[in-house]
Order: sequence, then structure tokens, then C-alpha cells
Amino acid sequence: MILFSMVLSSMIEASNLVSAILGRRRAAALLAAFALLACPGAYAQSVADFYKGKTITVLVGSDVGGGYDLTARTLAHYFARHVPGHPNIIVQNKPGASSLVATNYAYEIAPKDGTVIAAVQRPIPFQTLFGDAGVRFDVRKMQWLGSSTNELGVVVAWHTAPQRTVDDLFGFEMVVGGTGPATDPELFPRAMNRVLGTKFRIVSGYPGQAQIALAMEREEIQGSGNWSFSDIEKGHPDWISQKKIRMLLQLGLTRSASAELRDVPLVMDIARTPAQRQVFEILMGMKALGRPYFVAPGVPADRTEALRSAFMATMNDPDFLEEAKQALGPIDLTSGADMERIIANLYALPPEVVATARAAVKIPGAN
Repeated sequence: MILFSMVLSSMIEASNLVSAILGRRRAAALLAAFALLACPGAYAQSVADFYKGKTITVLVGSDVGGGYDLTARTLAHYFARHVPGHPNIIVQNKPGASSLVATNYAYEIAPKDGTVIAAVQRPIPFQTLFGDAGVRFDVRKMQWLGSSTNELGVVVAWHTAPQRTVDDLFGFEMVVGGTGPATDPELFPRAMNRVLGTKFRIVSGYPGQAQIALAMEREEIQGSGNWSFSDIEKGHPDWISQKKIRMLLQLGLTRSASAELRDVPLVMDIARTPAQRQVFEILMGMKALGRPYFVAPGVPADRTEALRSAFMATMNDPDFLEEAKQALGPIDLTSGADMERIIANLYALPPEVVATARAAVKIPGAN
């Protein structure tokens, strides 16, 4: 108030002086311009004014038709109604290197005004931590909007396989299907072999989970070292109801409340040492951040907060949830603030733990 009074007093004195020299009309115009310069916050553009008539691009770092793409396109139907100014929303796919191409683009090249949102694959928040090649971003500087899914995974054995409990994963070999060395069905069993001492044998080369499912039913393989529980509920409910599979282990940071998994142990519970638990805290963090969305550093704070609020509101929108139930399966929201907390905790772990985690997921033959 004291500063405002001093400014007002100065403006009055200036008014009297300018009026004497230029006349009242020209003095009033000059003083109005001075007021705009002196108090720019009072005339700043609102978030709604900025977004009105504009288009937000949701940049998906995956191919058309996959889970990340379907989630982004479903979100896009409802997101605009929760963003101030109600902009247009479009989805653009920019696949490549497990979302690395899209992430580098959004971080370095795309406009930093809040008109580009990146929807990337879950390993992205960990690539700065692991020092992966080709990374041109710092995950800790990204402004996370949230994640639509906490991807709880399960180790499953086909009902004719000999594995009946989690102890059998250590007792003898289990043949599981894989879809590529950098994908979840291979990454997690490989890590469990290296850190915990399980005995998965990964048969790679399946195009996708549908082909792994068929191979299980034909008994070409014994099961999967990682399968999204929500995908089983949606895509193969008969596996559960008819007891065609045994779920041996939950893969996540916390246990599921689902009745079907009540007696299934959590990977964090079978880690034998604090160091092993810390390694799997990193690896299971990938599950907690199942469908992450971010805007680049440099996007103004008020727009970032508006987009965060719109993301949260969309994830709780009854119309969105109804469509998601039909097309995507359960929505298990992680907020942007919780994502930042999880990432900060992971990046604060001791370097030796990070090195062990990196070695655990390393692709055989990679540098």
C-alpha cells in the first residue's frame, strides 16, 4: 500500500506537470500508457484468453492404435471442456525409440507456450537417471501433468505349467514370451533374474501380447513374466473366471485391492535385502507412471497449472470414465505432483543402487 501511494502521488504530480505543458487530453493518454507500464500484472493475459481459439497438440510418442495412442485420443475428446478458453485438441503421433524422438522434440523444439503436451511411454522418466543414449532432456525439469494409469503387472503361468507359487520361479526354469528386449514382457523378467535370482527363460520375437496369449494357449510357452492386470481383466476375463492362469507375483510399488490378487505376493515383498528393494523401487516406479503426460520447461506456470487441473478434471469426468471403461479399462490416476515426488525420490537414491538397476535392465549385447 505504501508503494502504491508513492506511485499514485508521483502520477498526480506528473499529471499536473504534463497538463501544464501538453494540455489535458494528451496528458491523459500519456498517463494511461504509464499506468500500463507501471502495473503490467493488472492487464496480463489470462489463461482463458490465451487458449481461446487456439489448438493444443497432444504429441503421442507411439504408433497409432496402441494403448498410449488410444488413451490420448480418448482423453482428447473431453480435455478441452476442462481447459480455460476451451481450445481445440488434436492428437499427433511421433513414434520412435520408445518415445525418445517425441520427448526430445517436445523438450527442445516444440513451442514452450502450453500448446504442446507430450504423451510418452513409461520408461521416459527413467532415461535421464540411467544415462541412456540419445537423451536430450532432463526429466527433473519437465512439468508433469499426471499419468492416467498405474500399470500393475503380474507374472502369470498357464494352468498346465508346473509353476504353482512364487517359490517355483526360483526353483526351476519358466519359459515366457517376449516382444522385444526394451519392452516390459522382457525387461522385468530379465531384471528379476539378475537381481532376485529367478529363472525365467525369455523367448523373444512375438509381435505383441496377442501372440503371446495364443502361444500360452497352445502351450508353446509356460506364461508371461509381465502382463498388465487391467489388460487381463478386459481382454481375457475367462482366464480368471475359468482359472486358466495362475497369477504368481504382483509387479508394482503397492499391492492391488483386487480380490483376484488378494493372496498374490508383491515383488517388493520378496526382495531379500534393502539394496534389492531400492532397485525394485526404481523399476516398479515405471509401473506407477504407466501413461505419463508432460509439458516442457518454459511453459508459463499459470498455464501449466491450468493444464494440470484440466488433466485431473478429465480423469474424473464421468463421460470420459464411461468411454474409458469400454475402450481402455480402469483408470488409475497419478497426479502431476505425485509424479514429481516419485521421480524426485528415485533420483535421490544412491548412485550404486541406480547402477545396479541400470545393469538389471540392460539389453544383452548393448554398450
